[in-house]
Amino acid sequence: MTYGTGGGYGGGSGGPYQQWSPHGYDTGPEQRGGVSAGLIVLIALLTVVVLALLGVVAYLFLRPGGVSGTPDEQAVAASSSSSTPPAPSTSREPVTETAYTTPPEQETVTVTRPAERPPNPGTAYPAGADRSGWTSNTQSRCNAGDPAAMIGRTSQASFSICVNPDNGRYYYRGSASGSGVEVDDPVVSGASATVTNNNVVYSISSGGMVIYENGEVISSQAMVDFWVG
Repeated sequence: MTYGTGGGYGGGSGGPYQQWSPHGYDTGPEQRGGVSAGLIVLIALLTVVVLALLGVVAYLFLRPGGVSGTPDEQAVAASSSSSTPPAPSTSREPVTETAYTTPPEQETVTVTRPAERPPNPGTAYPAGADRSGWTSNTQSRCNAGDPAAMIGRTSQASFSICVNPDNGRYYYRGSASGSGVEVDDPVVSGASATVTNNNVVYSISSGGMVIYENGEVISSQAMVDFWVG
């Protein structure tokens, strides 16, 4: 066996072991192609994500009802939106006014009675009168001997309310403007009396005399002298 001078076996520089490198073995196809394994993994992940997005978009457009959803889903959305109570209406109903007929006003008669004055007590008869009434006017004086229970004189008339000693009943005798009248059974209550002569009523008190005819006031006279027995 002969050793060559080229540094290898088999004599000469072109022997079968010429490709061996003192720096290591051949690096293989990965380094020869120039593409790393990390870049390949990244490209694969991006491809998966893009395919997933395309699948979602295709589902939205291809499902029943399209992108807006199925009729059932639309009904649920509508019911949820209608659950909000409507805002109260600010409009008012038209007000219908009812016409009322005002009844005609009735005429009211106000009677102003003269101020009350105390009667003359006991036997202090008014001037010009005695126990039977007015001495100077027989039309406003009691019958002879009959006592008076009330004697009075107004601005227009004079009167006496007398007592019939036979039966204790009252009678009225009065005079005004030269005319006299006699009325039986006046109602006497303390210092007041009511005399009824058909449709004419005399209301007498210490303050005056008010005369009514058919319920209407025809005269209101102030009392000048008044006495009650």
